[in-house]
Amino acid sequence: MKQELTDMRRTTRALSCLLAASTFLCAVPSAAPRAAARGSAARASVGVPPAGVQQAGDAVGEREQGRALLHRGKAGEALVHLERALKAFQQAGDKSGEASTRDLMGELYERQGRYDIALQNYNAAYDLYAALALGESRQGQLAGALSTQENAYNANLMLAKIGQMHYRRGDADAARSAFGRMRVTRPETDQLKAAKNAKSGTESKVSKARGLGSGLRGVFGGKPSTSTPSATVGVVSDISSDVKGPFNAYRETVIYTTYELGMGRVEYLKGNLDEAKKHFQNVLDATVGGLPLVGKLGQTRRYRTAARTSLGDVAFRKGQYAEAAKFYDAAAKGAREDNRLDLMWPAQRGTGKSLWSQAASEKDQKKAARLREESLTSYRQALDTIEAVREGSLRADEARTSFLATTEDVFKEASSALAEMALAGPSSAAPGTSNAPATTPPLEGQALAYAAEALSVIERGRARSLLDMLSESGAEITEGVPADLLRQKQENQKRQQEIAALMTGVNLGGEGPKKSLEELQAELDQLQNDYDSIENQIRSASPRYAALTASKPLTLEDIRQQVLDDDTALLEYTLGDERSYLFAVTRAGLTLSRLPGRAQIEQQAMAFRQQIIPATLRRSLTDLVSASAEPQRGLTLSGGGTAADPAAVSAYAGVANALYKTVIEPAAPLFKNSRLLVVADGALNYVPFQALVAAAPPAGADFSTLPYLLKTNDTLFAPSASVVAAIRQQRASSGDSNAGGMLIVADPVFNASDARARGAKTVAQQTDGEAARGLSFDSALADVSDSEKPNGAPAATGAQRGVLVRLAGTRTEAQQIAKFATAAGRKADVWLDLDASESNVEDRDLRQYHVLHFATHGLLNTQRPQFTGVVLSLVGNREGTDGFLRTDEVFNLRLGSPLVMLSACETGLGREARGEGVIGLTRAFMYAGAPTVGVSLWSVADKSTADLMADFYKNLLGGAGAQPSAALRTARLDMIAGKRYSAPFYWAPFVLVGDWR
Repeated sequence: MKQELTDMRRTTRALSCLLAASTFLCAVPSAAPRAAARGSAARASVGVPPAGVQQAGDAVGEREQGRALLHRGKAGEALVHLERALKAFQQAGDKSGEASTRDLMGELYERQGRYDIALQNYNAAYDLYAALALGESRQGQLAGALSTQENAYNANLMLAKIGQMHYRRGDADAARSAFGRMRVTRPETDQLKAAKNAKSGTESKVSKARGLGSGLRGVFGGKPSTSTPSATVGVVSDISSDVKGPFNAYRETVIYTTYELGMGRVEYLKGNLDEAKKHFQNVLDATVGGLPLVGKLGQTRRYRTAARTSLGDVAFRKGQYAEAAKFYDAAAKGAREDNRLDLMWPAQRGTGKSLWSQAASEKDQKKAARLREESLTSYRQALDTIEAVREGSLRADEARTSFLATTEDVFKEASSALAEMALAGPSSAAPGTSNAPATTPPLEGQALAYAAEALSVIERGRARSLLDMLSESGAEITEGVPADLLRQKQENQKRQQEIAALMTGVNLGGEGPKKSLEELQAELDQLQNDYDSIENQIRSASPRYAALTASKPLTLEDIRQQVLDDDTALLEYTLGDERSYLFAVTRAGLTLSRLPGRAQIEQQAMAFRQQIIPATLRRSLTDLVSASAEPQRGLTLSGGGTAADPAAVSAYAGVANALYKTVIEPAAPLFKNSRLLVVADGALNYVPFQALVAAAPPAGADFSTLPYLLKTNDTLFAPSASVVAAIRQQRASSGDSNAGGMLIVADPVFNASDARARGAKTVAQQTDGEAARGLSFDSALADVSDSEKPNGAPAATGAQRGVLVRLAGTRTEAQQIAKFATAAGRKADVWLDLDASESNVEDRDLRQYHVLHFATHGLLNTQRPQFTGVVLSLVGNREGTDGFLRTDEVFNLRLGSPLVMLSACETGLGREARGEGVIGLTRAFMYAGAPTVGVSLWSVADKSTADLMADFYKNLLGGAGAQPSAALRTARLDMIAGKRYSAPFYWAPFVLVGDWR
């Protein structure tokens, strides 16, 4: 009895303190002193010396610095602080601090695409939180029970992240296992009332707290409990709801709906539609009615809309299109009522695809026509909504992680529907019911209007895809952005992240927010509005930034007048799962072709690449990271100059002609001998169109006599037609450049053991921070190397920072190019060895150069385009650089150069060959000031590259002063005629991207 009275006094004292201090489940960084103090008390009980208190305090600061840098997209610098924090927490014995740091490191590696390492950290965080929940519950005191509640919540949150990671990787079984280990209960609708009216019954609470430990042992380890896990968590909820009220009710709703939504997505992925429907319905039931406060908050609104949309997805997949449309309409209406317009586009897209599918099966032609027009209206609404959601904002992130659809789905489906309307024309054929290849004559009337709108949608989709890629990488574009507006944007994003963490993030303990949930949500909503306002101000102040982030898509007439000339045709592709399309546009007409689906085209593209880079000449990244001393770039070519094997010529011509027939021939009558501006999609971005073969060769043909597209048409690429117009406007507004010199960057130092690295800081001498800044390069190299391994085999063990082979041949290449420039009266600077550094590229004034030539490794990452970049010296860099010039860093350069050439790029084509790798890098250089960028799609032998580049620059810099595309075409034709290097492997790797003028 005496002990029970003592427990009651402790309970009363705890309740009074907690209510007076407004202590909530989550803490802001300013809570560090209290968290450290609480940690020190716990450590003192196990004999840890007081020095640990200081260590924990330092660790909190390092952790929060790492968090801030991570959310600004500076992953390498963030890792430095997080590793220091982790070490300090471990030395101090602070398990909670260690777990929270592991969580952040998991997020960091997830953003880097290093999913295995991310999972290791999330799992470590879960183990720590689960152990803390079990260990503290054994104390049998209310304070311990409250801490157990917090740790149990955190453990659940880690399991949710683990499940989401496995889901993103397509591993449904592992995702289901992780979600299934979560221990949640459905929120009670009277909790809010109970929380506001803290009832008596403390003795009952204490009794439940005493039994809590045995229950949690059944959840997180130890001997099984007689209570079910869900009942155990329900007890914790009962204890804390009296104390923490609305905040706890909100968190319970979020963690429960996270579980149900995750399980629903897993079952949907596995095709278990009835089970998926049950989980999605549970989410909806938990987020409507009975919780007037919680139901108004941001995450509840998000899950509610996601549930309705997902129920529509289930019905659609079952073929219940009318039922699906009802769910989608309800989701859109609910999002509007919830004032979450940013969540409407998946529902609007769903309505569009449901109505389109209904029309396909509708026998009444008038009704079918009406359904198709309604479908197009819904797609247009979805596109407008997407335009309104600022990329990089918190709400854009929420949309990406809440729905089964992606923004890419909307652009693809909308353009496909419009294209099918154009292809159907005035005929009686129902649009969208055939996948057979077809080509229209030059379009007119309503068919032309539909095709023109479809092309505009594709252009909008390409712009959005680039912004998605930049957002994934956490890129922070500062060049051309006023400093005060950039600071406001950064502060706004930081505060949004803080509030999100306070409301639903990992529980750090200590002092909680001073504002109520309603006040926090209102502040978050206002911050979102302010973010949009700041973005608008930035765009008004910086036309270059506006052209990148909010460019107005060109109309068909704009493309004809602002992009094309009388001698140029646009070939724009979009690849879809069932069917693809080619839009061929000249000033005189537009034709539209339906092509096979993505799988067939990409299979043909891969077969073409395998022939153009035959096995005897192919080099994978395992060769690039060979430990052998000073290997040459490319391959050692035996029998150089000998006659080609007729069988090899025939095999190459066969696949090159097959791809030509699929993707070029349908439009050939329109463009004839015109220059071709190719806007590719998917794997077509890595196909050198100039090497396609227009007809089957005669018997006995060799590589020099094949009818290459190059022989009849000049060819170059563009990220989109709109980008060409934008860079022309950018050049016009900046005035003619006075740049006349040339810069060649070549033969960097990749290894600290290289003799040229003497006097520079070696890898062994680097600080932990400097070494950690190689994170992006490690991620990129591992990705590209992995993509070349069969059956998902792991990357080579040598694929680590600092072991790329030296490209010794680039030194000769650079010197030879410099001689041509000097002979043409141009200044030529050559940066070699340690001077070929990221520091020099970023710090020196590059606006004086007319041409920039990078002869070094480039990594074109098709799996995670944010890790595409140029590899410079990996040794001797200044603080803050790692030698890997990534796409997002290129955006912040300032160039005065009409031409950038990137030699020796390596492309790893994995299962999904996204085009953003090459598109993102070239667009970055264009934003920085270069309207034309040359990229090599594979790296070849020194001699042939040197010859090709020598002829190219002789044509470019000579008296005639040819344009880059014409200069390169002439050099290629000369190499083919010379026969020794007539195989496309030697002359075809370089493609020009951008403006040909």
